[in-house]
Parts: sequence; C-alpha cells; structure tokens
Amino acid sequence: MILTILLSIIGAIIGGAVLDGGGAVMGLVLGCLAAVVVNLKHRVMRLEQRLASLTALRAVGSKPGRKPDATPEPETEPARPPVSSAAEGPASTPPESSASETRPPSSEPPPLPWERSESPRIIPLKRQEKKTSAHENAEATASATEPEEDIVSRITGAVRDFFTGGNLVVRIGVVILFFGVAFLLKFIAERTVFPIEFRLAGVASGAIGLLILGWRLRDSRPGYGLILQGGSIGMLYLTLFAAARLYGLIPLPLTFGLMVGLVVLSGALAVLQDAKSLAAFAAAGGFLAPVLTSTGQGSHVMLFSYYALLNAGILQVAWFKAWRPLNLLGFIFTFVIGAGWGYQYYRPEYFTTTEPFLILSFLFFVAISVLFAFRRPPRLKGYVDGALVFGLPIVVFALQVRLVRDFEYGLAISALALSGFYILLATLLWRRKAEGMRMLTEAFLALGVVFGSLAVPLALDGRWTAAAWALEGAALVWVGVRQKRTLTRIFGLFLQWGAGAAFWVSTGSAFPISTGRLPVVNGLYLGALTVALAGLFSAYYLERHQESLRKWESGFHWVMLAWGLFWWIGAGIHEIRLYAPAPDRVAAGLLFAAFSAAVMGRISRGLNWRGIGYPPMALLPVMGLIAMERFSNGPAIHPFARWHVLAWAAAFAAHYDLLRRFETRWPSEGVCIWHLGGLLLGVFLLTWEAAWWVHRWVAGADTWRFITWIAVPGAAVLLLLARGERISWPVGRFSREYLSIGPGMLCLFIWLWEFGAAVHPGNPRPLPYLPVLSPLDAAQMFGFAVLFRWLLNARVRKNPEVPDSALRILYFAVALAVFFWLNGLTARTVHYWGGAPFTARALFGSVLFQAAISILWALTAFVVMAVSARKGSRTVWFAGAILLGCEVLKLFVVDLDGSGTIARIVSFLAVGGLMLVIGYVSPLPPRKEDSGSGASQAGNESS
Repeated sequence: MILTILLSIIGAIIGGAVLDGGGAVMGLVLGCLAAVVVNLKHRVMRLEQRLASLTALRAVGSKPGRKPDATPEPETEPARPPVSSAAEGPASTPPESSASETRPPSSEPPPLPWERSESPRIIPLKRQEKKTSAHENAEATASATEPEEDIVSRITGAVRDFFTGGNLVVRIGVVILFFGVAFLLKFIAERTVFPIEFRLAGVASGAIGLLILGWRLRDSRPGYGLILQGGSIGMLYLTLFAAARLYGLIPLPLTFGLMVGLVVLSGALAVLQDAKSLAAFAAAGGFLAPVLTSTGQGSHVMLFSYYALLNAGILQVAWFKAWRPLNLLGFIFTFVIGAGWGYQYYRPEYFTTTEPFLILSFLFFVAISVLFAFRRPPRLKGYVDGALVFGLPIVVFALQVRLVRDFEYGLAISALALSGFYILLATLLWRRKAEGMRMLTEAFLALGVVFGSLAVPLALDGRWTAAAWALEGAALVWVGVRQKRTLTRIFGLFLQWGAGAAFWVSTGSAFPISTGRLPVVNGLYLGALTVALAGLFSAYYLERHQESLRKWESGFHWVMLAWGLFWWIGAGIHEIRLYAPAPDRVAAGLLFAAFSAAVMGRISRGLNWRGIGYPPMALLPVMGLIAMERFSNGPAIHPFARWHVLAWAAAFAAHYDLLRRFETRWPSEGVCIWHLGGLLLGVFLLTWEAAWWVHRWVAGADTWRFITWIAVPGAAVLLLLARGERISWPVGRFSREYLSIGPGMLCLFIWLWEFGAAVHPGNPRPLPYLPVLSPLDAAQMFGFAVLFRWLLNARVRKNPEVPDSALRILYFAVALAVFFWLNGLTARTVHYWGGAPFTARALFGSVLFQAAISILWALTAFVVMAVSARKGSRTVWFAGAILLGCEVLKLFVVDLDGSGTIARIVSFLAVGGLMLVIGYVSPLPPRKEDSGSGASQAGNESS
C-alpha cells in the first residue's frame, strides 16, 4: 500500500512537471499501475518459492518406488477421515483400500498424512484458475446461499480483481485505446486535411483486425481474445456513429443496418463464447460512442434510435443468458444519458419524437427483467432483480413527469397506464403458472396497485414525488426482506424518508394552510396518507421478518412505526384544523383519536402485529388532556355540546374495547392503571355534565352546581359498592380497581370537597336557609354517609389496601371533616340569621359567632370525651381534652367587644358548666395495663 501511494505521487509530480495539469493525472495512473506490476511480481516470486518448497516436501514424504505426482489435485476431493491422535498410533489410521473406495479413480498417489491435517492448504495456481472459471450456476447458487457481503468489501474486491485478476495490461490497454480512438476521430476532424473517408476507413480496418485477432485467440488465450473483441466492437460502434452523424458519409438506412449487424454480432460472439466481459465491453463501447463524439449538435431521434438498437442487442443476449451486469449496464447508460439530454435540450415540441422512445426503452427493460427471472438456474428460478424491477418504473415515471407536465392530468393518465400494464403482466405470468415465478408476479402486481392508487392523488394534486417515492420505498423494503438484501432494504427506508422531505419542500411545510376544496379527498391529505401507509407497511414487514435482518437493523421497525404514525396523525389533525367548524374541532379530534386507536387495535390482532398494538395505549391520556383543556376554559362550558357527546361515547367504547382485547398483551400494571383512569375520567365527565345542567336549570345559584360535584361521585361510589360485583367485566375482573382503589380515590375527592364546603356561603336560592336542612348541609351529610359506607365496606371486606391502622386514621380524618362542617354550619347560621357578612374578618369580629363557636367547641369536646370514656380510648379522650383547652385559651385571649358583655358572660358560664359535667361524666380512661383497683380509679378521678 505504501509503495502504491509513493509511486503514484512520484508519477503525478513527474507528469505534472512535463505535461502540466493533464499530465499529473496521467502520471498518477501510470504510477499506480507501476506499483501494481511490482506487487504482482513479488506475489509471483513468493508463490514460486512456496510451490518449490511444497514440491520438495512432497518428494520427501512420498513412498519408495513411487514417483511424486506434481499434477494438481482434482477439483472434487474425497471425504477424508479426521486426523488421528498421537495416542492411537498407526493402528488407528484407516486402511488404504477403504480410502480408495470413497475416492474416484485417479492416477494420483494417495494423500500423504501431512495433507490430511486441518491446517490451511496451499492450492496450486492451475486449480485457482479453474475455480475462477466455474460455471455460472454454481456462482449464482453460492451468491444466494452465502450471507451478503458488506458493500465496502464488495467494491474494494471488484477494484482489486480488476487490477490483480486476468491480464491487467491488456484490460487497461484496450480502455486507453478506445478513448484514444475517440479523441483521434475528434482531433483529425478539426486539425487535419486528409480525406475523412480514408481516416475513418483506417480506424475501421484496425478495429476489424483486432476483432479477427481476438476471435482467433479465443481458444489459446481466451481472456486476451475476449478483451480484444470487446474493444474492437466498441471502436466499430464509434466509427459508424461518427461517419453517420458527424460527417454524413453513410446514409442513415445503411448506418442502422450496419449497427444492427454489430449488435447481432456482438451478442452472438458473447453468447457463443459464454463471455460476460465481451458483452459488457461491446455494450459500453456502443453507449459511449455518441457521448465521446458529441459536439452538442445533432438529432435526438437518431441518438435514441441508436440506443434502441443497443437495447435490442441486450434483449437478444438476455434471451439466452441471465447476465445481470449487462442488463444493469444498459439500463444505467440508457436512462442516465437520456435524462441528461432531457435536462439540457428537451422542449414541449419534442414530445411526439421523445415519448415513443421512452415507452420503447421501458418495454425493453421490462422484458429483460422477465427474461432474467426465467433464465436463472433451476435453484434460483424466479429470482427478482430488485434494482431493475423497481428502479425502472421510478426512473421512467420521473422522466415522464418532465414530458407531460404541460398536459392536464398527464401524470394521472401515465400512472393509470403503468398500473394497467403491470397488472396485465402479472395476470399473464400468473396464468402461465411458471415454476418459481411467484415473486416476480407479486412484484408486478404490487407495482400495479401502487401506480393505480397513485393515479387518484395525481389527478387531484401535484404531490407525485412524495407519493411515488414512499410507495416505491415500501416495495423495496419488501423485496429486500424477501431476498435478504441489506442494501435494498436500507435504500427503501431512505427513499421513504426522502419522500417526506420532498413532501415538505413541495408544500413549504409538512401540513400547509392551503389545500384542496374537499376534505380528505385532496392531494395534500392523500399524499401524506401515502407516506404514512408506506411507513406503516415497512414497520410491519420489518417486525415480522426480524430473523432476516442484521442485528443493527432490529430497531428499524420502531423507527418506521413512529414515522408512519407521525404522518397519519399529522394529516388527520391538519384536515380537522382546516375543514371542521371551530366549535366541533375538539370533538372531531377526539373521534379521530378513537378511530385511529380502534383501527390499530384491530390490525394488531388481525395481523399479529405487536408493535402497532402499543400506540393505542395513548388514547386514554389524549382523552384526559382534551377534558382538562376544555375544563380549563371554565367549568361553565358544556362538555357534551353538539358532537362532543358522540365523540366521548366513541372514545370510551374504543377505550374499553382495547382494554378487553389487549388484556393479556399489554403490561398488567398498565392495564390496571388504564381501568382506573377510565373510571375516574368517566365520573369526572358525568359530574361536569350534571353540574352544567343543574346550573342551567337553577340560573344564578352557584350552590346547586357546587353540590353536584359531590352528588355524582358519591352516587358512583354507592353504586359500585352495591351493584359492582354483579358486573363480571370489567368490575368483577378488576375488582381491586373498581371496588377498592377507584372508590377510595373518589372518597378522597369527597373528603377534600367537605373542607371546601365548610367555607362556602351555601346560598340556597330560591329556597330559604334552614340550618342542617339547607341543600349544602344536606349534601355534606350525604358525603359523610358515603365516606362511612366506604370505610364500613373496607372493614367488612378486609381490604388489603386499607389495613386496620389506616382505618383508624381514616375515621379520624372523617371526624375532622365533620367538625369543620359543624363550624361552617355555625358560620352560615350566623350569616343568614344574625346578619354577619360571610367573610373571615367579619365573622371573627362577630360577638354572636364567637359565642356560638365557644359553645360548639365545648359541646364537641364533651361528646368526644364522653364517647371515648365509654369506649376506653385514651387517644380520642386526649383529642377532646385538647379541643377543650383550645376553647379555654380562646376565651381569655380573644376580645369580644370589651368586658362584661352578655356574649362573654354566656360563653364563660357555658364552657365552665360543660367542663364540670365532663369532669364528672367523662373521666380519663385507665391504661390497658393498669388494674381495675379503686386506687387507680381514684387517681383517675383526681387527675
């Protein structure tokens, strides 16, 4: 490698110094060639040394009386027994007669012991040459069974084989000679005065001489002869084209006849000698002839007619041989040169003289792709050339866009014609029922469906690039997986990503504002839908065939799933934003989310596609976000207005349908959480809807709407506790969520609501206010009943979620809420009956309120301490004592509008009297470890 770089640099320096810039390139090439020759020389010397040592070692190890055989081993070696260990000795070696039974008759001596070792063996040079010229069927079988090589190693191997295999000097010499003849023809046309007829005749005579020499050397020097034949045919193409187009020396009919003869001759020589290289040299020379002699002037009709003849020759060869490199060579030259001419010179008036050649070239290569599949070896019959089968319609359709862009619906008609052609071709292949042609038939049918579906958006809108690329990319992914071709799969993925980029560029953004006049049936939505469906199909196919992918491709199906869902969701939201009325956009979005989740769920179960089964889990979070977004705009908004009731019904139906279908496929913890979330969201929406209706019926009375927020959750808790077990699914199946945790969370909300209600004014309008009987007080008592019912249910059912220690805490929490309710009841009574404003400052400054609160706290402490003394609960007794102490402290600290007032006197007398009663009726309960002695009882009374 270092020698190659060094000689290349030296050659470039010398060439640049002698011949300026062009000489540097020539010197670089010559230096590289010199390095290759030196390397080959060293390799030959090393091989000769190794061959000599091998011969000497074989002579030493041969048996006496037998002459060593220096001939190479046969191509097919017999099966040999494993090497015996040293412990077995000579007795373990199988007899020579048995070995001869498994070896075909040969004049060679039996293999020596050292030849049976498992160490790498040196294969003679003749055997290597014989292996390189093995039959095509063996090569094709090996290429199909062996794992696909890395693309980098394949390219470097091809370059290495070109410079190290065969006759390198002849190869490079023919290439240089071909370019030299081309430049010579151009030079003598411009610089010399010698008659042009003699110049061209001389070039043609030299080419014919090389052709005859190559044919005569076909047996003795086959490689050398093939290269000479290929180069000479290329020079004849070049000479004929120059004589007819540049100088007009030969009439066009005669020129075409001679070119047809050259096409037939080159194809026949290639087929007769079974030589890919000759066909490739001849075809490359024919395609390059007009390019090298081009002056920018001339008829495109003649150029395309000439290329049509060359493609006819390739089709002729394809009738006998399945030579993929020759097919791809013709395909690349034809359409690359044609696309270059179209980019520079095409004008609308050339349509009638250009379209027939595009159609003819398309038909040529479709026929070649079919013949390629038919002519494969028996074990590979039906093998599809993905680059030709799927690359051809992409290239032809792209060129067709340039030709028909000035015609209305030109692209749609073209796509429809391609669809009909491919479907017809697939039908003919299917009816013939040819062996092994199923893959090619499926490929043509897929292309027919692709272009048929593409015709609709093309007729409505011009986003053809994204739609075509996306569908073709999905088709390439399909073929790459079926044929286990990594490069084809990766190209298909990049083609789909390129489709998204093309869609973005063509519209200015992913989803622009301007679009067609009809929702859904417009080019923008159908184009985005095409990109989405192509990505989703790729994700499905990659997931289903993970065993055919490489390790680093294992996560690509998730990438394509996210890609497809992005375009699916984005296109749907875009249509809703443009076409749905403003009041119904949220409902339309919710319906779209429910529909998408339901469809993905059905597809996942129907196709056994696990990946698409997880995105529907996002339906419940989407429902929650939509509910919170609408509620944040104000609780007075009607949640089920217009189409929202249908949208929410569809969303909950899809939610529970998914939970039932994916109960065993989603994570169990996620399923439980989603059941709980659905229950809470449903109760929230029903409560919101009921509050809206109550507020509408009792206009201006905020208390009634406030009461609804405890009535519906409380009713839901009581209904679940009373009738829930009768519902087998989902309540019976998930009883922990629907009978324990769910009602518990609703009860937590009710408990918090009780504290909010304690500071609510509770205006009962249009009813008069009556303590305890007012609507707010009745609702609070209903809430306490629900809380105690849930606590009783938890205690009776021995709910593991609520242990006994937690139950005591919960009872205390409910009691605290009751105490707050009594304070709120007192405040509202003072407000409505005593005339005090319902504000914190006004109530704390009210003498009546302070006296009522003092009596309430003392009575509450009395009740608590009396009940705890009877139950023997010291903890509860101390709670009542603390409350009583707080009341005593309040009497001496809070100033109730001066001393000697009636309220203060009443407060002191009432509290003092209650304390005497408490001390007599509710003494401190004894400790459990204390005995029931009288001394202990007396001590308790004194304390």
